[in-house]
Order: sequence, then C-alpha cells, then structure tokens
Amino acid sequence: MSYSRVLIIGAGVGGLALAQGLRKGQIDFAVFEKDPLLDSRLQGYRLKIFGEFQTKLRDLLTDEAWSEFEATCAETHLGETTLNATDGRIIGSRKGYLPEGMPLPYTIDRGMLRRSLMKGIEDSVQFDKRFLKYELNDQGVKVTLEDGSIEQGTLLVGADGARSLVRKQLLPDHRPLDTKGCCIYGKSILTPELLARFPVKHRKWMTVIVDKTPILQSIISGEEPLALVSEPVRFANRISTCDLPEDYIHWGLMFPENTSGLKDEELEKALRSRAVDLSLQLTSEWDPSVRSLIELQDQSLTMGMRMYNVGPNIPAWTSSANITLMGDAIHVMAPSGGVGAVAALHDASVLAQIIGDEGITEASIGYFEGSMRQFAKVCIMRSFVAGKKMLNMPSFEDCHQVDW
Repeated sequence: MSYSRVLIIGAGVGGLALAQGLRKGQIDFAVFEKDPLLDSRLQGYRLKIFGEFQTKLRDLLTDEAWSEFEATCAETHLGETTLNATDGRIIGSRKGYLPEGMPLPYTIDRGMLRRSLMKGIEDSVQFDKRFLKYELNDQGVKVTLEDGSIEQGTLLVGADGARSLVRKQLLPDHRPLDTKGCCIYGKSILTPELLARFPVKHRKWMTVIVDKTPILQSIISGEEPLALVSEPVRFANRISTCDLPEDYIHWGLMFPENTSGLKDEELEKALRSRAVDLSLQLTSEWDPSVRSLIELQDQSLTMGMRMYNVGPNIPAWTSSANITLMGDAIHVMAPSGGVGAVAALHDASVLAQIIGDEGITEASIGYFEGSMRQFAKVCIMRSFVAGKKMLNMPSFEDCHQVDW
C-alpha cells in the first residue's frame, strides 16, 4: 500500500476516535483543532455507549487507551422516572432491561472520553490551529490554516462540528436546519445539600421532568412545553483513577424559543452569556424539590445552545479520494441521549476500517459515505421523534436552513 497521510480537522469525539483507529492501523495522520486546549470549551456531559458500539470503540483503541476508557466510566443504571415539574409528582417510573445477551452500556463523561481518546496520540494533535481552506492537487490535498501554515495530505476529513468550515467549502448548500428549539446543559454536583433537597427517587437513574404549557398560553401565544432530562453520573473507580470529576447529575433543559419570551437577538445573548439566569427563569414555577437541581447547578459549567438538525436524507455528492466529512460536520442532530456522538463514533469506525482494508480511493471513501448516510438517517429520525414528543418540534419541511 502506498504512503498515505490523513489530515483531520477537529478534535472532538469523532475526530479523535478516527485518529486512534488510524494509529492502530499504522496510517499516518495529523489532527488540527481550533481550540487552544482539549478542554477549552464545555461540550456536554455524559454519553452511553451500547452493544455493537462498545465493540467498534474497542476495535479503534489500543489496549492502553481502552484500559483508560474503562477505568474512567461511571456506573450504569437502567430505568426512567417521569416527573411533573410544577408539583414534583412522579408520573411514571420503570426499571429498564436489555435484550438477552446484550452487555450493560458504558456510561462515560464526555470530557473523560476525549481524554481517553487522546491517549498515545498527543504528539499528533495540534491545538490553536483553525482551518482556513483546502486545495486539491496532484499529491492529494493541501490545507491552509489561519496562522499561515500549510499541510499536505492524501485525505482531508472534516470533523469540525456543526459550523464546519470544511463542509462550507465542499458543500456550501448543505446547511443545518433551525428547529427553533434550544437547550441549556447543566451539571449539579452531588453535594450534601443537593442530596438533601433533590429526592432519592429523582436521582436513581434517568429522569424526565415535564412542564406542560398552560392551555391559554398555548392558544394565545402558541407556546410549547419544555422538558428537562437528567441522569446521575457516579464514578466507581476512584481508588484506581484519582483525577475523575466529582459525582454529579447532568441535565439538559430543552425548550422551544418562543417559550423564553425573548426576541431572537436577546435569546442569542442569553444562551451565550446568561444561560444560568435563563434556566432559573424558565423553571421559576417548578416545585422546590425539583427546581433544587437548577438552583444548585455549578454555574461555571452551564452552557446554552440552539438545536439544529439536518434532514434525514443526506444528499449524495461526487465522492473524492481526497476529502470527506463526518460527525456533526455533515449530520448535526438535536440532542437525544448522545445520539450525535454515537453517530460520530460510527463514522470513525467505518472510515478507519475501510482505509485500513482498502486504502484511500474514490471507491473506499464512497463506501464510507454511503454507510455514514444510512446510519445517520436512523439517528436523525431518533432525534426528531424525541424532539417531537418532548417539545412538539416542527417537521423538517417546516424548518429553515441557517445562513452559515
């Protein structure tokens, strides 16, 4: 097999997982990340990795990286409790079960997963390196970074998230859809005060807190419900792994933009710089026991964001042996239990395997892109169904493309 070099733009879960798979296959690569550090930005909290994806992730990682991953996983408890937000009443609660023979899923803090995915490839990941443009040439692809540095490679992989600059150059018309939904991610440390105020049954496993819209507000203002999904993250391996985060409850408060009572620009500012205040405002009528989760949030770790999707039928483009896209860069989806990260892991697994087996050719990249579209469609529809049930999110046809 001829010499190949893969240039990966973005050091998120997908980009780092791909890098690990390439490393294991002894294929040269380099990762370029615009952030100055691995943990420069808040990027969500826990993920669950089920069934076949445990095998896919295991196959990507070296023994050393896999051991670190397992050591930093949290406890997993299957089940769900649904609460009424305004009175704290339990609407439903049921223990979860897995099909016979399926292993318990791994529960992992997203930050810890990225740290595990950095294991052994530290020298191949460059930070504070923002992508500017690419050019195809006889040797493959030339990438220019904002600092003026130039990198030559065989294949460029855009793994640079929803606002991908690689995607913008390659597929300028493939833009995400604005769902008109928003999410505030938070993290509440399991302190003695939170344990005293937030009931035991509410922190047993996954909890969904439902806040239905009052009838007249739904008729007159067109307001929709809001919902909060939470789950405790407790680490079992503190003796062997001393640098784990404190045990916490992660939560995501999801709401349609019209429920905030803010105009577009005001909402944008609130999500960016006043997410804590907005979370308290939106939950002001909640039962005190339930609202304690919001009141006791770690304010330094709260972030707000708009929710974007792409349509389920990702259009095909002419495949190239020199450039492709993966993860949120091509199939961003609204939050739904970490489904976007799972899709990115799928992409990394398939791409690393096909490059290892078939090399970097137009046919092999085309195969990857076909597999990526198929799996992404399943994940996008799962995300859509969750958004529809929780927030009455609009159909894909009723969403407008963003202008970036």
